[in-house]
Amino acid sequence: MTTTRRILLLLCLLIVGSLLLPATSAFAENPSDFALTAITGPQKGKEFKLSQAKGHYVALHFLLKTECPYCIKHTRTYLENADRVAGVDHIFIKPDGEEEIAQWAGKLDPKSLPTVYRDADAKLADQFAIPNGYSFHKQTVHFPALVLLDPNGREVFRYVGKSNTDRYSFDDFAAKMEELTGKDAVNCNVDANKLAIKGYDPVAYQASNSATKGDPKIESSYRGAKYHFASEANRTLFAKNPEKYVPAYGGFCAAGVGHGVRKDVDPTNFKVTDGRTFLFYKGAEGDGKEYWLKDEAAETKKADAEWTTKNAK
Repeated sequence: MTTTRRILLLLCLLIVGSLLLPATSAFAENPSDFALTAITGPQKGKEFKLSQAKGHYVALHFLLKTECPYCIKHTRTYLENADRVAGVDHIFIKPDGEEEIAQWAGKLDPKSLPTVYRDADAKLADQFAIPNGYSFHKQTVHFPALVLLDPNGREVFRYVGKSNTDRYSFDDFAAKMEELTGKDAVNCNVDANKLAIKGYDPVAYQASNSATKGDPKIESSYRGAKYHFASEANRTLFAKNPEKYVPAYGGFCAAGVGHGVRKDVDPTNFKVTDGRTFLFYKGAEGDGKEYWLKDEAAETKKADAEWTTKNAK
């Protein structure tokens, strides 16, 4: 083989190799932390810092500069459906001035303005390499985009629209989250449909110290498991802080976990201690809760250690 042919072959291999690189490799230079100030909504005047969102997925919605009806539709759709997927912070970002952002947000809901953050001069959009150069309203602006960061702040997905009308639907977003977190359901006590706690409301255990059946129409997903809720308010609480409400040890019998056994539970047989919900088996083989309460502190320590060891990555 001649030197020229070797060089051509090497170039071809380099090109093919670059095409096969995982999508996340292109996002390696994203900022490790950043801060944005809320212009409207309940968080008005406060900062969102990526470093303070550890443990949650963060969806950055880069919206177009100037008036944009499709940005309004996109934002409203995500706000209305956000609670369907728990543990995600949705951050809506516009590069306009403060007054323009306030006027724009008022078209979403004049009575209760949503939280919208300002990306002055689209600096954050540039840092995330959102393409610039879209002609819109006689201006050149960045394209609309959604960037999804994992609980450690690493980018795991992005969608950049080709035009004002090209947006990532919420149903597609929910499916993407299922793809990214569905494997976690293996550590949850779920049925064949991935429903957890047999449909009981995980928030009610702590909010009202009761075992309350959830409504299948009020559902949210978290780490591949589905949860039902007795009210929209309970679902909202769960969506904002799911780890506070999911039962300990994936919803398996707490007494069994401490002895290396993943046993099913009776959702009405529970105990809330120090802000944690523990569920127990109750049936022909006995009552796990009764056994647990003989020495709850020791059993908790034993179950925590066993669960951590078995699920260490």
